[in-house]
Amino acid sequence: MRMTSGIRLIPRRYLEWGILSFAYTVAFMQRSSPQTVDLYLIRDFQTTTSGVATLASAYFWGYALFQIPAGLLVDRYGVRRIALLSIGVSSIGSTVFSISDGIATAFFARVIVASGDALVFTSLLKLVALRFPGRRFGLFSGLSQVSGYIGGALATTPLAVALTHIGWRGSFGLIAAVSALNLLCGWFVLPEIAKLQKKNITLRSVIFSAVRALKKSANWGCAMTFASHFAIVTTLAGIWGLPMIEDYFGVDASSAGIPLLGFMIGNAVGSVLLGHAADIFRRPDRTLIVLCVFRAVLIVFLTPALAHGLGFAFITCDFATIGILAGGTVPLVLKCTKRLYTSEFIGVGASINTTTAGIVAAIAQPVIGIAMTASNEAAIDPTFSHALVNDAGYRSLIEILVALSIPGVLGPMVMAKSMMTDLRSVKEEINDTSILKPS
Repeated sequence: MRMTSGIRLIPRRYLEWGILSFAYTVAFMQRSSPQTVDLYLIRDFQTTTSGVATLASAYFWGYALFQIPAGLLVDRYGVRRIALLSIGVSSIGSTVFSISDGIATAFFARVIVASGDALVFTSLLKLVALRFPGRRFGLFSGLSQVSGYIGGALATTPLAVALTHIGWRGSFGLIAAVSALNLLCGWFVLPEIAKLQKKNITLRSVIFSAVRALKKSANWGCAMTFASHFAIVTTLAGIWGLPMIEDYFGVDASSAGIPLLGFMIGNAVGSVLLGHAADIFRRPDRTLIVLCVFRAVLIVFLTPALAHGLGFAFITCDFATIGILAGGTVPLVLKCTKRLYTSEFIGVGASINTTTAGIVAAIAQPVIGIAMTASNEAAIDPTFSHALVNDAGYRSLIEILVALSIPGVLGPMVMAKSMMTDLRSVKEEINDTSILKPS
């Protein structure tokens, strides 16, 4: 390939991937931010632990609501239009959140943010499926997840530092501005993929594909697997992980962020290593069962009685190991999704998976909040050090997370037959090249 300008030193598809990956970084940071900002919201909005849990659920309701059309829209109208819409809506939502004057306004703003963020990962996945060879799909879907985990890492200590210096309003205003800048970059770089696909995909064909997919048990098995992963990881690392570490070991937010940072680093490592392995495994469904069982065992170690005895260093390693398993789960699920739906309608598959996951996570948050409050009668420290949750409350949390692991084991079993018999797709993945001309 001749390099005619400075920008051509980097293949265009990597620039496209970089813009959407950055958008996913911001989206993941938004999703993981409640655990860092919740104490400030409790103080400013005069709410309780249950109130924060309800506010956290706002993101998942918005996320689930717009996952329903996300795959249909991306498959029909292409990455460029939907990705730009996604980034723009998220930026507007962040702006509204930064100026919200109460729980109701903040709830509405978080729904807006989630509505935009709901579209970005499906767009990113579609871009990877179309712009990169099939034999590299697992690797680049894993790398795409790494960009999200970077956002999760930014939502821990870095966001905590920003909150200290410019407050939560200034921090989310800055996030809105950065998203707006990324929107401008995307306007000039992102391709109109819908016009370049081999087939002219109509909205009718996409809807028909979605309806047909809903009738297949294997597809629901894939959705169950992802929903289990998403609900557990988001609850643990995005909402209750940080306050749990603070309360277990009596440390400040910066120190409590270390295990969460280890979790995000573990996610990145797992995404790359198991993402590459996903391109080799013929039966990713079997691997998913092993990962889910192992993850459930590691979550049990977070039970208050065990955590106190094992100590801070062990729990940090535990979080990091859970992160490795979580990071490896996503590319394996995506590999199953691509095999079940094919590249043409992978947006539909991603939409069904993430809609199911968003609904499960949204329902789980109030249930967890109620269970923790009932076990604990959570109170607010008048000195604003942290929301006091005792061991009984956290024990209820861990029990619910372990229970949520059950669908993660059953899901791969449901799709096992389809994964075992679909050997033609495996051969297709090995020989597949990108649908679009590489640039």
